[in-house]
Parts: sequence; C-alpha cells; structure tokens
Amino acid sequence: MTEHINPVTGEVEDAPAVLELVPLDLVNLSEEDLLAMFPSPVQVAGALQIARARIGHAPAVLKDLSAAVKAAKRDLLIAKGKAYRDARQAGFNITDARLFSDVDGPVVEAREAVDDAELELEFGRDLRKSLTTDIDILRSLNANVRAEVHHA
Repeated sequence: MTEHINPVTGEVEDAPAVLELVPLDLVNLSEEDLLAMFPSPVQVAGALQIARARIGHAPAVLKDLSAAVKAAKRDLLIAKGKAYRDARQAGFNITDARLFSDVDGPVVEAREAVDDAELELEFGRDLRKSLTTDIDILRSLNANVRAEVHHA
C-alpha cells in the first residue's frame, strides 16, 4: 500500500488497496507465447521428482520437530519447578510462589521456546500438506502431458 497525505488534515494515510483484474489478451498471443506459459514435459517430470524427494524427508523432519516441542515443554516444566522452588525458599506462600513461577524470566523464555517449537512443527505440517498437493497437481499434469504426447 502506498501512503498519501490528506490535504485537509495534513496527516499521512494509507491509500485504499485496489485490486484490478488484468485481462489476458490470449487472442493476440502467438502459439509460441501460449506454449511458453505451460511447463514442458521435462519440467513437469523434474518438478515431480524434486517434490517426491522432499516429501520423502518429511517424516524424519516432522519427528525431529515433534521431539523439539516435547523437549521445549519439558524445559518449561523444569523452569517452572525451579522458579516455584526458588520462590518458596525465598519465603513466598504457595499461591504467591505459583504466581511467581508463571512470570519468572526463565519461565517466560521457556514458554516462548515452546511457542516457537509448536509454530515450527505447524509450519512443517503445512509444508508437507502443500507438497502433497503439489505432487497431486504434478501427477495430473504429467499424466495429461503423456496422454497428449501419445495421441499426437
């Protein structure tokens, strides 16, 4: 978005987002231009091989990311336990020690580490799903390209 200045107030404002459709003037494109818009059979086959290789690594990567989440949660429990212990040793009553253990610096850092690990795991799962979708699309393209080559 671009900014512009409001002439009345002098304030800088964001310009409203405008979505415009761009017409594809397919009638005026040559056959070569149209063919250049679509992948070649070799490109489709290569992309399919790359996607299959990447998804082959997904189980191990997701296992590692899941282990990182478990480790981060374990570290959070340990940090909370230490903070609680320290608060009790400092003379806090049970309720105040529990409250302190939630806001202690290392506990906050450990909670953020859990959040980061969970986000990475979710991103990994989303990436696996998108690779699965890509493979389905590439398989379809590959089948269509092969059918066209055999019929030509």
